[in-house]
Amino acid sequence: MNKTSHSTTHKTLEIACCNWISCVCAKENGADRIELFENLPEGGCTPSFGMIKKSMELELPIYVMIRPRGGNFNYSEDEFEIMKYDIEICKQLRVHGIVFGILDEQKKVDTNRCKELLELWNGPATFHRAFDETPDPQNAVKEIIQLGFERILTSGQQTSIVDGIQLVSDLISKFGNQISIMPGCGVSSENAKKILEMSNANELHATCKKKTSDEFWFSDPEEIRKLRNILG
Repeated sequence: MNKTSHSTTHKTLEIACCNWISCVCAKENGADRIELFENLPEGGCTPSFGMIKKSMELELPIYVMIRPRGGNFNYSEDEFEIMKYDIEICKQLRVHGIVFGILDEQKKVDTNRCKELLELWNGPATFHRAFDETPDPQNAVKEIIQLGFERILTSGQQTSIVDGIQLVSDLISKFGNQISIMPGCGVSSENAKKILEMSNANELHATCKKKTSDEFWFSDPEEIRKLRNILG
């Protein structure tokens, strides 16, 4: 039987959280999982030891971003070593999963380095939006599946999921029985239902970001609740 986007079907809501307030909002308003990171303006980097440790008190699956800096996803040897150290910390803190992606100079999936980190981690992992820079998304998905990632976070290689939904839909149709393809980047309560209907996705990723008067970003609890109601 094909899975549908029927409103009574519970679908996974992952909230991307860049600070403790956002984590609490995610926990209290219906998130199924947290992607934990810092440095929101540059798309996310690895959070601090203290932030990771504190988040583990929430009794919610925590997936920690392993990214040593903003910018591209082709890392130096030293940066790659930093990623290994951060993964060791995640192992010590019994983190549920990690989120990373490494590309080579041609922006193809760096299978050797990804394999090395996955073997070091030996647990659930998401390949993040580095995927959206790969020149051949169909082949990239095949490589990511073979490596053993459990999901891919993607906006369909566009700046917003609204513009990339067709590719995401195609990838889910073709590979959805082998790996979870999770739409993200621009997901909101206003477009979530349409995204689900068009893609047949079983998971959605959202930041639900809102800015306070003093320029502080956090995940808006009201928006999280709205998404939760849409996802069932």
